Amino acid sequence: MVNASNVRIMTYNVLNYQDENEREDDYVLILDFVQPDLIIAQEIVGQSGYSNFKSDVLDIIDSDHWSGAPFTNQSAQQDIALYYRDDIFSFISTNVVYSAQSSGTRDVIEWVMLHSSSGIEFNIYGVHLKASSGTSNANERLQETTILRNYLNDHSSDSYFIVGGDFNIYSNNSSSEPAFDMLTASSDDNDGRLFDPIDRIGHWHNNSSYADVHTQSPRTSNFGGGATGGMDDRFDWLFVSQSLLDASSSMHYVDDTYWAFGNDGNHFNDAINDGNNNSVSDEIADALHDGSDHLPVYMDVWFDDLTYSDQGVMITEIMANPSSVSDSYGEWFEIMNMTDSTIDIHGWSIKDLQGDEHEILSDQMTIPVLPDEYFVLARNGDQTLNGGINVDYEYDGFSLSNTEDEVILQDISGAIVDEVNYSSGWPFSSGVSMEIHDLLVDNQLSENWFYSTMAYGNGDLGSPGIPFDGTLNIEESSIMPNGFSLISLYPNPFNPEITIHMDNREQGRMSIEIFDLSGHKVETLINTVFITGDHKVTWDASGNSSGMYFFKFTIGNTILIRKALFIK
Repeated sequence: MVNASNVRIMTYNVLNYQDENEREDDYVLILDFVQPDLIIAQEIVGQSGYSNFKSDVLDIIDSDHWSGAPFTNQSAQQDIALYYRDDIFSFISTNVVYSAQSSGTRDVIEWVMLHSSSGIEFNIYGVHLKASSGTSNANERLQETTILRNYLNDHSSDSYFIVGGDFNIYSNNSSSEPAFDMLTASSDDNDGRLFDPIDRIGHWHNNSSYADVHTQSPRTSNFGGGATGGMDDRFDWLFVSQSLLDASSSMHYVDDTYWAFGNDGNHFNDAINDGNNNSVSDEIADALHDGSDHLPVYMDVWFDDLTYSDQGVMITEIMANPSSVSDSYGEWFEIMNMTDSTIDIHGWSIKDLQGDEHEILSDQMTIPVLPDEYFVLARNGDQTLNGGINVDYEYDGFSLSNTEDEVILQDISGAIVDEVNYSSGWPFSSGVSMEIHDLLVDNQLSENWFYSTMAYGNGDLGSPGIPFDGTLNIEESSIMPNGFSLISLYPNPFNPEITIHMDNREQGRMSIEIFDLSGHKVETLINTVFITGDHKVTWDASGNSSGMYFFKFTIGNTILIRKALFIK
């Protein structure tokens, strides 16, 4: 699928924030760099802290698009808040999960949110469990998480929810820290079971093997409150429901995006800004050190808000790995207009999921693809360099991987017209394109693609611009004689006459044959010796059926093919 909407979810314990003017520049620097779209914030102090974080931090970054979900002012001094970009999300409702077990601890807050462009509803839970080590504190965390797990188990098995916050859990040891198993272990009811998106589960407390996921503490010096033990605990998590780990889900975690921000794995039991930090700048490392005694944690989540367009254009052939020339010259793919109307692809785009993208544009402000036309788009339009391809459109900024990639065609509105997501197991190889043989099949399935067997140009196998089976029985030469120039076929489309305008600077024999789409020869227009000069030849198609026609020019040992549409 095309990368439609990746959003960034963050959890951040901002350390006893009420109106911390000396730290707000640190938060602005961090958040402006990360660019989160939704933030679960712990240790917000009351209504004033909630309001000030928005006005003095988030609104400084972007005053137009940040909103806060309705704030729940708990009896604990430090509260949990949710902030979100209101151009991406809408708030639906909130609820309190009464999990707190002692004075000064916090209940879990539930927010029901809507991803606006996809219409997908999901739940966010803000958590800040009982702090500190010791058996009594661990048991209190178990009671809190038992209440939370039972609450989450009321969800359906396909629900989307994220549970983020400061869990204060020291390890996954089921005896000394049973709260972790309560959240993540399998039980009779697994609808509320939580999962670590990166599956880095183990005894992480004071263990250098988990240095890359530790979140507390980024400081070793004592100032401004908070813990000072250096990076040795993974207290801050973003857990997800099972559905978010399924790549086929309409909302799912994006692989390799989970990060304890600023943790380069090289600061075990040390301050995050001590010496060099290989993952962020010194300025960011200092901000993380000064802003809080926790690192923020974020991940990206994908929402399926894709729209599709039934334009009647299909991707029918892909040459990902040419051998007669380099990939940078010889890559191409083919589309086919399956309708009975000309389709203008000016303003459309081609892209993949890795950031390659090209907008299809023409100085003439139109790029018509005629009915039944096989239309070739390539990285290089020069037949003397590209392996002998007759190219209809030359693009840049987009390349095809030799192992796996995507070809995504979008119309001018951004709707997906067609897409092919291929992998190394699909039927193509060095110098061999893959092609569709039946225009009515699903081209998303590898079993509907085949190895090309026809030779073109310099000898690679493929059928660029013509049907896969070579029913036209013509092969175009890669190099035209210097003394011949085909100026135009006009008008195109035509009814019923079309004029062929040529410039011949060397006397020689030429034939012009006309074929229909099935490859049957309709007429030999000329077969004679042409003298030098400017020539025009007219073909009257009266008596023939409307549709696409191929004009085969044979000049000596060289063949040139052009297409034109006859419309009655």
